[in-house]
Amino acid sequence: MPLYLKWLVILGMTCPVLPAVAQVVRPHVVLPDEPVRSVIFENCSSCHGIDVYAYHALDKQAWRSLLESLHGGNKRLFVSRRHRNIMLNYLSENFGANSIPFPREYVPPEVSDYFSDADARVFIDQTCTECHEVRVFSRRGTEQQWRDLVFEMRENGAELTDENLERLVEWLARVRGPQAALQ
Repeated sequence: MPLYLKWLVILGMTCPVLPAVAQVVRPHVVLPDEPVRSVIFENCSSCHGIDVYAYHALDKQAWRSLLESLHGGNKRLFVSRRHRNIMLNYLSENFGANSIPFPREYVPPEVSDYFSDADARVFIDQTCTECHEVRVFSRRGTEQQWRDLVFEMRENGAELTDENLERLVEWLARVRGPQAALQ
């Protein structure tokens, strides 16, 4: 075994576990309706997904500048004026200056006060039903899948502190996780 691997093993065995590890949480952007959908398929999705848009909160001019800085030097990429305007309108309306950009890195706070079943149901009823009916009881997911969903709900306007977000994610993973029904 190489010396550096031995040191990594020793280091891993002797260091305390870090309380919070930065996690990459990806946004999930729903594919929009026409005509934006066709513009994305024709001009964008051959190189990158659309989830990257959620990392920004820009006005139309700033979106124009960002797209120019990212794609302006690519001579093989031609986007018609009509398609460019469709995309700029979509981006500035959905990821505009007044929106909240998706965090690039999220460090979950350490939570020691967990939801009981009753507390979680009250919290869900008070928080989620502001916008829609409660749908979590018809699905299962891993902790990361629940975190992604709850992040998306917060981006859509659900009022959740990081602490309550993590309490809810922990409860959902415990009660509605993939293995919950098997226990």
